[in-house]
Amino acid sequence: MSETVSSFNQAGSVGAAPTAGAMEQAQSVSTEIRRPGLVTFAAIMMFVNGGFSLVWAIQEISSASWIRANLDGFGYANLSSYLWAWGILDLVLAGIAIYAGIDILRGRAFGLIVGLVIAGVSATRWFFYLPAASWTAVVIIAVDVLVIYGLVSGAEYFERMKLHGGS
Repeated sequence: MSETVSSFNQAGSVGAAPTAGAMEQAQSVSTEIRRPGLVTFAAIMMFVNGGFSLVWAIQEISSASWIRANLDGFGYANLSSYLWAWGILDLVLAGIAIYAGIDILRGRAFGLIVGLVIAGVSATRWFFYLPAASWTAVVIIAVDVLVIYGLVSGAEYFERMKLHGGS
């Protein structure tokens, strides 16, 4: 009985030698590169950022009256006539943010660079809206800061993926 228990091996069978397939599987698992949790979080936040930008773009293109009233009340009267242009900019930012999120999940360095640039541009852009839409701007700037933190903290993951042919 004790011989049977002690002969239980890595292949998962009693008394049998490890098969070539089991050894190959063990080697492939050991070389697999795991994506850090903060990188996954940054990718998901890029999707959220893209969603926020998409919703905001729809409101700007439709010239929502509350945006116009808030912009006019805080001295941005000349900007309220160009809401459609801001809407197009936000549509472009939303598309790029969603693409960057997909690329980040794939572990590509291009996603890292584009994600950092989009998060920085988005945070800077939302500083203009702080007087008019305070809570929205603060939430989106916070999301952008979290994206930047997640991507910068996981930069070595993208380097390892590049070295292993992931980019």
